[in-house]
Amino acid sequence: MNNEERILEELKETNRLLKEQKEEVSPFQPVMDMIKHLFIGALIVGPILAIIIVLFQLIGHWI
Repeated sequence: MNNEERILEELKETNRLLKEQKEEVSPFQPVMDMIKHLFIGALIVGPILAIIIVLFQLIGHWI
């Protein structure tokens, strides 16, 4: 019974922390995440994709 009570208390504490965290999220958080991911895509994925395309064009030109 002691083990079950401890688990129940931990679940209540986790639930309380999740509610507090949910209240801390601003309404602009999804927009900021979207902008962050767009910058990551433009600054990291974009150049890598451009290099791969150029390599395929060079290989196609040589063949």
